[in-house]
Amino acid sequence: MPQPPSIEPAQVSSVLSRRSTVALVFAMALAGAAGLVAWGPVSLVPHMHQFADQRSLWSMPYAVNVWSHLPLLPIGVWGMWRVSRLPGDEPLRWVWGWFFCCQMLATVGGMVYHWKPSDVSFIWDQVPRSAACSLFAAAFLAERIDRRFGLGPAIATALIATLLGGIWWLYSLHVWGVGDLRPLIWLELSPIALVATGAWTLHGHLLSRQDWMRSQLSFVVAQTVDWADRPFFDWTGQVISGHSMRHLALATCVGWVAWRLGSGSARRVPHNQPLPAGVILGESVVAQTSATSFPDSRLAS
Repeated sequence: MPQPPSIEPAQVSSVLSRRSTVALVFAMALAGAAGLVAWGPVSLVPHMHQFADQRSLWSMPYAVNVWSHLPLLPIGVWGMWRVSRLPGDEPLRWVWGWFFCCQMLATVGGMVYHWKPSDVSFIWDQVPRSAACSLFAAAFLAERIDRRFGLGPAIATALIATLLGGIWWLYSLHVWGVGDLRPLIWLELSPIALVATGAWTLHGHLLSRQDWMRSQLSFVVAQTVDWADRPFFDWTGQVISGHSMRHLALATCVGWVAWRLGSGSARRVPHNQPLPAGVILGESVVAQTSATSFPDSRLAS
């Protein structure tokens, strides 16, 4: 009977390190959820719909905030085209396709909201945006941890969770008089914790570590300039506000992902083969694992 290959201590350490990263990723996600529960209901503040740039153009109020969404529409279409160019047996095609679809819905919803800011129009912007963020997180988990996060059940779970978050907002608005945004906030911010924790130590095959980090850097920049809406507007001589710059930074984030998908930046491997018995790290076969356990050898690159 052939003897199993010997396992080097360094290989065992690498597997343990990856498993520790996975544990940290999920611990941070749970900690964020627990923190929001302890914080209590999060509602829209009274000045939520008051933006620094209130200029009208062609009788359209808040025109710059509305039209600064426009780059996200062709970028979303381009992203869908990039996804269609991935190999037919690529298991992450659907999760990325749904991501770009929700991103374009969020763009249209955002344009409607900024045209006529209100609590109701805000939720039409927030729900698809949270859905896009949750699918972004699912794509990261599918590529870095287990490809099942990118399959139909996981995609449906992400979309249903977002829909339930919107329903909870309506329910809490009806019962308490204020809509509770905690579920949608958690779904929107979860990719930051996931990518920041696991992008550098967990490996994938479609996007590189640098791709994930650069996309998240654009997202962080978008949030930062949004918080400095008025100061940024004054600093630029009232040319463009921080909120409008947020839309352009988000376009950079989505555009970078669309460009890098299928670019060959990470090692491509076939996806139509059954899982081997071992976990491949580089060229070494480590311990025996089940076909559904982490890590998936086809995602180790």
